[in-house]
Amino acid sequence: MAARPATRRASTASRTDTPSRPAVRDFTGGAAGHVIEWDVRPVYDFLFSLTSEAGATDDVPAEDRRWLESARASLSEAEREIYRRLSETEVAIHLAAFVVDQRSIESADALVAAFEAAGPVPLLRSIFSEAVAADPVIGPLLERAFAGDGTAVGELEAALPTWHRAERVGLLADLRRTHEEIVTLTRSWANAFRPIEGRIREILARDFDLRASDRITLTGPDLIERTTGGVRWLPEPGIRRVILAPSYFSRPFNFLLAGSDWRFFGYPVADSALEVSDPLAPPPQVLRLHRALGDDTRLRILKLLAERDLYLTEIAQQLELSKPTIKHHLAQLRAAGLLTMVESGAVVYYSLRRARLDDATADLKRFLVG
Repeated sequence: MAARPATRRASTASRTDTPSRPAVRDFTGGAAGHVIEWDVRPVYDFLFSLTSEAGATDDVPAEDRRWLESARASLSEAEREIYRRLSETEVAIHLAAFVVDQRSIESADALVAAFEAAGPVPLLRSIFSEAVAADPVIGPLLERAFAGDGTAVGELEAALPTWHRAERVGLLADLRRTHEEIVTLTRSWANAFRPIEGRIREILARDFDLRASDRITLTGPDLIERTTGGVRWLPEPGIRRVILAPSYFSRPFNFLLAGSDWRFFGYPVADSALEVSDPLAPPPQVLRLHRALGDDTRLRILKLLAERDLYLTEIAQQLELSKPTIKHHLAQLRAAGLLTMVESGAVVYYSLRRARLDDATADLKRFLVG
């Protein structure tokens, strides 16, 4: 599955001393299975802030929505064109796969230096990592394309899922140019990101600290579901690592990535991890919930899910709407905590979180009258 907002996600580390290796706590009891890793590095947010999704809702506070506008405006005309292509096609999200095993990369500046030194092939392997993990045919075709085999590119385009084809294959046309464009854009973006990086790091560390009780009381899929706000991951054969990375600029979505033996959930930091200066501001969870419920199509989706769990295609067919439209509505419902997305490999279905419906009035009353 492609990186997406969901439906589009221990040892203790101090806030000022983030370990170079992500904090790991093994929930398998030493048996064969997976470990859950907490990866608290601002470098992921640097990449996620490059996406068109960043700041698309007021879940990112106004101060940083303005920062995003200013950062985008500061790009040169050529850089804005690169930004448009890389952000709209989610390439920036997929570049996060490069960081997963590069554990010494903490900052935006370190990432840009690593990108420049790596050359095009490692970056493109990261961008295609999820497709390679999903289909064993893709990896050999990709390596042939890197070696200059023109026929492999056509075979790769035919083998890729539809959402990968034009955008991903286009990157292979000129490897050197693709590498130069990624380095150019990220170097420029790092100049804008550098002044806010320390503050973002503090938010991520605060979220990690706030989840200490969950790390003690929950394990495996239960911990993942609580952390992501409703993504239920079912263990898959061959998956040894599940990485949970708090993210500020992904709010209110989860960004999901995959490698051959790992799954990554870039989950939105909790509202309580933010610094709130306006005492009259409604809590973001209240806005998300009532925004989600204030739409005819979304209420129809909830009505369908009240009867039984459904796949995306089933919901689209019953409502006679396109899959992209349904995915957009499911993203809003998921962000409001109204749905659980159950994922096992390529199988994804949605369940209604009935208890959250009871919170709608309670949350609003708590804000208005205490």
